[in-house]
Amino acid sequence: MRQLWAERIKQAVRPRLYRTIYSGREHFTCPICNYRGPFKDKIVSKSPAVTRVDSKCLGCSSVERHRMMHLVFDEVYKNWSADQKSILHIAPEDCLKPQLQSFFGTYQTADLLQANVDFNEDVQNMSFPDGTYDSVLISRVLTIPPDLEACIREIRRILKPGGIAIIAEIYFHEESIEYGKFIGERSREIGVDLITMMERHFSRVEKFTSDRYEEEYQLINRMVVDGKPHDDYPEVVRVPGLGLMDLVAVCHV
Repeated sequence: MRQLWAERIKQAVRPRLYRTIYSGREHFTCPICNYRGPFKDKIVSKSPAVTRVDSKCLGCSSVERHRMMHLVFDEVYKNWSADQKSILHIAPEDCLKPQLQSFFGTYQTADLLQANVDFNEDVQNMSFPDGTYDSVLISRVLTIPPDLEACIREIRRILKPGGIAIIAEIYFHEESIEYGKFIGERSREIGVDLITMMERHFSRVEKFTSDRYEEEYQLINRMVVDGKPHDDYPEVVRVPGLGLMDLVAVCHV
């Protein structure tokens, strides 16, 4: 209980404090919690020194991909009678749960290891019958399982006719780099060829990129490597002089 109250106090005080200390920084708007002010830089690694500038919302702790997905959900589900449908949220993010729970009559979660989910499932081989869900959401998970195509095949299998999978990854390369073993609990770095794989399994794949939405939401991964802006990324997501956009694939059965 004490920890919960400490977190609530921090969430209430931190945005005001940050706005005061960093009043000179560029201000943005979070579409999830409506916080307005500077966003916090996020340190990705120390060696090499990699930072995402203006990444984290001080109101709800969302980062670029969360804000992007929130906007995609509003667009994709708004005319979908989603309240009568079901969704499986794989590796659920807390800041996205309230919006999805408001959309869907049945909201369920899954993860291989997390304890606070409805199902413990391996996305490469899930136990659900064919055609269980109307929608599946998975974000920044597909770098982990050894068999990438098995994951895509399983996501497609558990969707009902007319269903939608929303798959959000960060695309650092044209072709995925397979490690052949776990390195830092990952099996690969994702490339744009993942989209081609998704297109083999789904009838249609829509590509939503950050430039679809207002700049005030700060959806660009503003990459700084060893003190310099870094934009060496595939053209489909590259933002010259800044970094890369998020790309959310909306995959239709």
